[in-house]
Amino acid sequence: MDDRAATFRARVEDAIERDDTVVLADLALDVGLEAEPWEWAQSCCVQLARHRSAAVRGSAVASFGHLARRFGHLDPGRVRRLVEIALYDPSASVRARAADAADDLRTFLGWEFERPPAQESK
Repeated sequence: MDDRAATFRARVEDAIERDDTVVLADLALDVGLEAEPWEWAQSCCVQLARHRSAAVRGSAVASFGHLARRFGHLDPGRVRRLVEIALYDPSASVRARAADAADDLRTFLGWEFERPPAQESK
């Protein structure tokens, strides 16, 4: 691991330990876009996809799509169910990010997801 990657990883792990939701929401997305190796990035996103903050959950779930694009594989036993849960999240923003991630996972990994029925506009 080079110095830049080690510094990034330390930043993420520090933010997780401090539970800094503002920083974590941004870093969770950065993990999907630049973190390596894929196993560490996936593990980080799995943890953050369960966070109490909708912003953090949404960013972590979106990162699954980025990781699928970048690496061409993810552990379905760890990731698939979290995306399925996020598709039904109470937060509309998390649901939207989960729908985008599900599209990416279908495109890059061939995974199919059962989706909630479309909500009617009022």
